[in-house]
Amino acid sequence: MLKLDGGELLPLLFPEFMQHSHMAQSVPATVVSAGHVHLENGKIIARGASSSLDVLSREEDTGIIQAYFDGQSVVQQEL
Repeated sequence: MLKLDGGELLPLLFPEFMQHSHMAQSVPATVVSAGHVHLENGKIIARGASSSLDVLSREEDTGIIQAYFDGQSVVQQEL
């Protein structure tokens, strides 16, 4: 999950063969969480961590990612 300059949270999903640290270097944003996204019983679940960034996923990441897939285009703000 990235935090843009304006404070908006933006999920960045990419294939598992790519490293979190490489993706983080390629975008002008701050990493606030990282992990893996899975489908469990038809639901999106974000969990785990990034060893290359030493950052964990957060409970709210699942809901933020689901909102994007649901087409809500809701911009989440970091508190």
